[in-house]
Amino acid sequence: MSLDDLLHRKSLLVCVGPGGVGKTTVAAALALQAARAGRRTLVLTIDPARRLAAMLGLDGLDDAVRPVPVETLPGARGHLDAAMLDTRASYDALIHRIASDPEHRQRILDNRLYRVMSRSFGAAHAYVAMERLHDVLGAGYDLVVLDTPPTRNALDILDAPNRLATFLEEGVVKWFVRDPGVGLRGRLLARGGAAATRLLGKIAGDALVQELGEFFAVFMSLREGFQQRAEQVQRSLRADSSAFVLVSSAMSSNLADAQFLHDGLVARGIRVQATVFNRAYVQLGDDPDQVVTTATPRALAHAAGRYPDGDPRRRLLAQLDVLRAAAAAENLVAAQAVAQFAGQLDPTCLKVQVPSFARELRDLPALAQLGDRLCAAVHAG
Repeated sequence: MSLDDLLHRKSLLVCVGPGGVGKTTVAAALALQAARAGRRTLVLTIDPARRLAAMLGLDGLDDAVRPVPVETLPGARGHLDAAMLDTRASYDALIHRIASDPEHRQRILDNRLYRVMSRSFGAAHAYVAMERLHDVLGAGYDLVVLDTPPTRNALDILDAPNRLATFLEEGVVKWFVRDPGVGLRGRLLARGGAAATRLLGKIAGDALVQELGEFFAVFMSLREGFQQRAEQVQRSLRADSSAFVLVSSAMSSNLADAQFLHDGLVARGIRVQATVFNRAYVQLGDDPDQVVTTATPRALAHAAGRYPDGDPRRRLLAQLDVLRAAAAAENLVAAQAVAQFAGQLDPTCLKVQVPSFARELRDLPALAQLGDRLCAAVHAG
């Protein structure tokens, strides 16, 4: 199995990993690789970092789906779209989709608490990310590549649908809803709710309490739809047609975060099918897959007899040999860290590593180059 196999066989690829390891770049490169191979692909980033637009040759990127000009690449046969989660726009679009009654919809959009939640509440970002994923999974793409926020935030996004469903079931929420239920328990909740709202009204003001009650009421009325979509997303994440790709560098701090994330996924019943060690080594040989960990002073040896002692060019070549030896030593440390980490992973997990590139990846041709390397990369561990 290779990353290329995953790109052709799966319908959802979820890229997770620590911050600063090139996860967004890897996600974009994999999506581009699938599109070049003929698949109708979408890359959706729910990482607040805004690097994706520049790499894909777009002027800007927001909640709206934007086509990526893959036709500028030789041999590209498919189609690539891109979008970036915008919490406010995504929530408003969600309300427009699920609230069919115009009056009901406007009550939600005009509610002060909704406006605060949909613009700045961290857990709200996590929940709407899963709603956005549910939306695009039904949009007819052959492959969706999801770029998640770093480490712990990725786990928050996986947990968000169930957390919201649980929150809406809490008695404290039902206190603010006018129809708390029937029977003794319902009457007790109603009395408790009335006492609570009177007390809160004295502290915060009746207007705020009224808006709070309306906020909970409108969301309680949509609870069943929330729960259904949450269950569908959870099934999609665990389906055979989905794969999780863990991206990390070879740095010990990044690998520690990657281990935390890997363990968190496993605890949630999700298997990591591939691990990418990005920027794992400096290419020092002619073979890009060869990880050179020892370096002989070949620059100076190659020039032996050509330059006399004291020639500045000899000193320059000697300095190049020193730099090459230092890079080889760093490669050795990184290779040992990668091997140790890879040894703890499931034996069936694909493990690949790619070298650092000479220049920063900023455009489609560079992303295509990375995509080629990812699908032909040396297997680690």
